[in-house]
Amino acid sequence: MRKRKFIAILFFAVSFSACETISDSEDPKDYPAFIPELERATLNSLNEQYHSTNNGQICSPLNEYGFTGFSRILFPSDENPCLSRKETLVELPFSESILEIARQSLVFNSQFTGVENVSDLQIEEIISLDGCTICEGPDINNVPLQWKITFSSQKVNDIPVSGSSIAVYQDVNGVNRIWGNWYKDIVDPGFVIVGSKAAREKLIGERLRYRNEQNQILEQEIYEEHIDEKPQLFYQLIKRNDGAEIHKVWKLFVYQNGTKTKKWEINISTISGDILSVETI
Repeated sequence: MRKRKFIAILFFAVSFSACETISDSEDPKDYPAFIPELERATLNSLNEQYHSTNNGQICSPLNEYGFTGFSRILFPSDENPCLSRKETLVELPFSESILEIARQSLVFNSQFTGVENVSDLQIEEIISLDGCTICEGPDINNVPLQWKITFSSQKVNDIPVSGSSIAVYQDVNGVNRIWGNWYKDIVDPGFVIVGSKAAREKLIGERLRYRNEQNQILEQEIYEEHIDEKPQLFYQLIKRNDGAEIHKVWKLFVYQNGTKTKKWEINISTISGDILSVETI
């Protein structure tokens, strides 16, 4: 989960021109897909169902949309409930069955993870979480107690969904937490009106205002050299007051002036050309 240290505000013009690619497809009426934020009572009930279905073995809660994606909304006293989980001090050597259990757990919990087919899952990373089974005396050891298996981001028509990788933690008793989720109802508008060149040009001349660590308000005008390479095509979750929408976007990174440090991530709609979100990295 990205830590945000500064506040970024982007001022931009309402008008937009210069379209690169237009197809004959029509914008579906149900685009962008909308995901409602659940009322607390509904969310609590769904979270209880999720844990009951998994026999109380999973410590991670659901997020505000009822998915396994990370959120602090159901953290008791704002503390991750997995931190108080008692670790099982039993060595778990790696095997292919560990991967299969992780995959099957995501499909078994499809209602909450959004994963419907095992074949769709691609492994991004496997990490052992080590500890001791012999913790005193001359023979103290350090062996794998858990495995963290991260699956790559969801793709829709070969376009990745930003921030949708899923991490599954597993010990000798099975899966004990799931962080991250996919989405079942993403709508592909089927065309791109605003091309990558136009999206890039959209930012040139705009200004970013932000607070630095000394609480000073600074301003940066965006020049071409501030924008990192070619924009990349993604689906992006854009938060709204009562939920979130999933938009097809051009994702651009902007360097802080005088550096090659990516300071802002900016998402521009491929349909309207609007700047949908600005996040400080």
